[in-house]
Amino acid sequence: MVVARRGEHVMANQIAVTPPGVEGEAKRVNPDLDAGIENNLDATLITNTLQKAVKFDVKNGVVTLTGEVNSKTARGRAEKVPSSVLNVKQVVNELQIKNPKATSSK
Repeated sequence: MVVARRGEHVMANQIAVTPPGVEGEAKRVNPDLDAGIENNLDATLITNTLQKAVKFDVKNGVVTLTGEVNSKTARGRAEKVPSSVLNVKQVVNELQIKNPKATSSK
């Protein structure tokens, strides 16, 4: 595919075509991949003892982490875990740190 830019417009010289009769195949594949990611990520979080604090959602290979962890270190560690799981395309880290220590401005 060749893409040419003209000002603010992007034009392509090819159009993607889905062969007749297989339109639903792509829609079935993504949920199956997401389910596989969920199973593998759950096991990996258990291995890393993060399963109680870290919750997650998977959609189209994008993992969104939520929940509360005890420190910045745990937050960073939890963010790296999904990257090791096959078919994860992106990790969105929305983890919160419990009672972050206040810093002094003295």
